[in-house]
Amino acid sequence: MIKEYSTTEFKEKYTDKSVDKANLFHPGYEDFFCLRIEDISAYATIPVPPSKEKSHSIIYITNGTYTFKKGNKTYHINANEFIVVPAGEVFSIDAIADNLKGFTVHFSPTYFIDSVSVISVLSNFEFLLPFTNSHFISITDKALVLNIFERLSTLYIESVETNTALITTYILALLYELKKEYVHLKPHNSTAYEALSHQFKQALFQNLKKLHRTSEYASLLKISPNHLNKVLKATTNKSPKQWVNETLILEAKYLLHQTNLNINEIAHELGFDDPSYFTRLFRKIENVTPTGYKNMIEKS
Repeated sequence: MIKEYSTTEFKEKYTDKSVDKANLFHPGYEDFFCLRIEDISAYATIPVPPSKEKSHSIIYITNGTYTFKKGNKTYHINANEFIVVPAGEVFSIDAIADNLKGFTVHFSPTYFIDSVSVISVLSNFEFLLPFTNSHFISITDKALVLNIFERLSTLYIESVETNTALITTYILALLYELKKEYVHLKPHNSTAYEALSHQFKQALFQNLKKLHRTSEYASLLKISPNHLNKVLKATTNKSPKQWVNETLILEAKYLLHQTNLNINEIAHELGFDDPSYFTRLFRKIENVTPTGYKNMIEKS
């Protein structure tokens, strides 16, 4: 089974221990960091075998060519090109060229949780979902994008904790710039499986609080539950039930951050008839109860 790493676990596994002396990872890096590739690559332990991370990465190359494998496809990212690696996507790195320069922005899927619903982020920026085309060949406004990365780098160095609002604003600005380019990347001749997978995700984000069963989404898409399961397993490596449950818990975390609703009220808001089942599902996915998670928020 391919291991899925937290940011801290990945740092400890695939960077040299001397990286701590370089003072590249500041307090709060578990939720967000922006580093120059030429700074971090000196400490990288290469190769990185097929792995997953629990956070999103956006890589922007300003010099050289970055050869990178995402899923089963090898990408060659040149100057003024991006690649987005969504949380949960399988990737591997065989080598890093000596002349490679650029930026890597890394952020948790819940980093926006104090200001923007996770569902809103995922429905607006499809390229943050695994198994989507996320190699951006070129960016129209290179100067603007470079300025965003420079600003994110500065804010990260200053303080992740005190600059959260500004960092969130700049990340969202970057995502909207990428979204403009992403529209042109979407293939007009996508396969029937890819089209159905996209339709399922859109239906999920629109009906999450009302529909929890695979059969309900299959009915919406006018296909059988077995076929929907086959399509999603082939295109995303997840079952419809996994998509529904994980998305529900992401939204629950947002409500725990953003509202004063109690656990029973959140369960009701998300369409659960049985609050105890909601609590069990939350614990199964997060390894902590909703109450425990709320306590962690209050202490932080």
